[in-house]
Amino acid sequence: MIQRVQTIWLAAAAICGFAMANTPLFTATLADQTKRSILAAESLLAFALAVGIAVLSTVAIFMYKNRKTQYKMAIIGALLSAVVIGLQVWYIEDFKKENAIVQGTYQWGGLLPIAMMIFLFLASAGIRKDEKLIKSLDRLR
Repeated sequence: MIQRVQTIWLAAAAICGFAMANTPLFTATLADQTKRSILAAESLLAFALAVGIAVLSTVAIFMYKNRKTQYKMAIIGALLSAVVIGLQVWYIEDFKKENAIVQGTYQWGGLLPIAMMIFLFLASAGIRKDEKLIKSLDRLR
């Protein structure tokens, strides 16, 4: 059923993935006192993975009749979110090494892949709970 709690978690994960399109990940003050913001879209691989996870989450919402596939999609999305986090950290650390940075701070956009991973794990827990409930009801018949 589409009105289950995992639908909310999957939709929240999709929103986080699509919101990464224009959010700053890191803001740095360079040696010449100019400010530079690093956007999620600058790291093409990480951005493509984030949008792919968002699309995967959106598709998983409508896979409610096949809970096993929905569960697998949520787990794969959560694992890919961890890859996105790693790619973003690698990209930012590479930027720090290449440029003379006086001060740098992570922005709220860096939290989106973490939130996406948490939402996908919560969705998979809800899907697993529903699957157990269905199996227990089948045993009672």
